[in-house]
Formats: sequence, structure tokens, C-alpha cells
Amino acid sequence: MVVAGAGRTGILVSRMLAERGIGVTLVERLPAPGGQEPETDAAQLARAASRAGVRMMLGTLAAEFRQGQVHTLGVEGAVTLSADALVVATGSRPQTRAELGIAGERGAGVMPGSATRHLLDSGVLLGRHPLVIGDGHLAEELCSALGSAGAITVTSVRAGSDGVDPWPGTNTFTDARVLSVHGFPRVNRAVVSQGDRLTHVHADAVILAASRVAMRNIEGAVFGGPHVVECFSLAEPKTFDNAEAAAMQACEQTMLTLR
Repeated sequence: MVVAGAGRTGILVSRMLAERGIGVTLVERLPAPGGQEPETDAAQLARAASRAGVRMMLGTLAAEFRQGQVHTLGVEGAVTLSADALVVATGSRPQTRAELGIAGERGAGVMPGSATRHLLDSGVLLGRHPLVIGDGHLAEELCSALGSAGAITVTSVRAGSDGVDPWPGTNTFTDARVLSVHGFPRVNRAVVSQGDRLTHVHADAVILAASRVAMRNIEGAVFGGPHVVECFSLAEPKTFDNAEAAAMQACEQTMLTLR
């Protein structure tokens, strides 16, 4: 069988299944385990999975699941894997601009929080005046990282009123939402709504880090469909415990599917 996604949850469910005697191939589109928001224990978990017998295909995209076969494309070229079941552990992502209902021009500089994390880890600062949308751990972490990386101002827009300013220079809007972003070819401002009040905020980057949803990006792998098992957690912050719980549930469901 095949597990798609080598974040913490995907690695855990792969190991659990292998320990039950199931032949498991773990497919990950990135060149290293750890997922789109790198998890510090990923290498250790991957070693444990390998010892249990899990075969890993890194740098490989699971593109399609049809009639008991997973079609992949990666460093080994196009490879077709036989799979009595497919566990989709491709993780979660922040909501997109469209899902958040943000109108305006389509200038560059609007980025998902997960991609922003990778860019910051590589030493790339997206803007000197970034605006971060979101209430949870990812949003707070990004505000702090952007400030530490050299941002002049960081604006935080939160739907709720909880949380603390993670960086001393954060300009925070609570009980608020971004109505629109403007600027072309690059974004240069955003309109923030707080009740009846509208504020125009200077922003040369808008970071989307709100309301996680499951990633569903494998053609033919319909959640709830036959031989397709969901394996993800929408918890915020992401923890080992909630990843392990999601993996255990997916493992049990997979075993039932394979009977």
C-alpha cells in the first residue's frame, strides 16, 4: 500500500502499518521528510519508519490514484505503484485568498504561511512591511520570524481577540478581517475591517496563515471513496500528540479497508 505525505503524521502511520506486517511505500514530493512546515523530529521518525520496513520515495509526487494504482512522478521518473489502499497524509494548509473572501488586485506578494516558513528558513524576507492574517500558532510564529528577519513593521490581523503580540513591533488588529489587497505588479496596501471601521494598511507582503483546511491534491483520491483513507489533523498548534492520534485512527481504518 501507499502513504502520500512524509510529514509527522504520514511517517507515523507508515511505521504503524509496517509494524503490523503491511508493505508500505511512503511517497513525499519534497526531497526530505518533514512536511511543508518542517518538523524537527522528522528525521528521527523517518529512521524509525525505515527500520520498521517502510520504503521511502522522496522528491516524488503522488499524482493520481486509479483502480488500485498510484501514479507518481519524481526523481526516478514516472513510476506506477500497486496499492490496495492509499493513505492521504498530505497535511493541512492555511485558507487561500479566495477562501478568505479577500478581494482586490492580483499583485505579487500574497503568500501562504507554509511557503513563507520555507523562505524565511532560506534567508528570504518577503517584504519590509508584511501583513500576517491568522490567529493561531503559525501566524504568531511568522510575525516573530518576520520581525527577527529584518521587517520594519509587522501587521497582524486576527479574527478573534485572543493571543499576544509575538514581536514588539507588531501592529495588531483584533476582531478584524482583510477585505481587499491592492497594488500591481506587487501588493502595496490592504484594507482591514474592524466592525464599521476601515483602515488602509501599508503592506508589501500579505501572508495567509488562517484556518487550516486539509490538502486534497491527488487526482482520483476522493475522501470518503473506496480504498482512500484520510490522515491529517487540523489542530493548531501542530503537536506530536495530535499527529499520533490522527495516525492511529488512519491505521485502524486502513486495516479495516485491507480486510
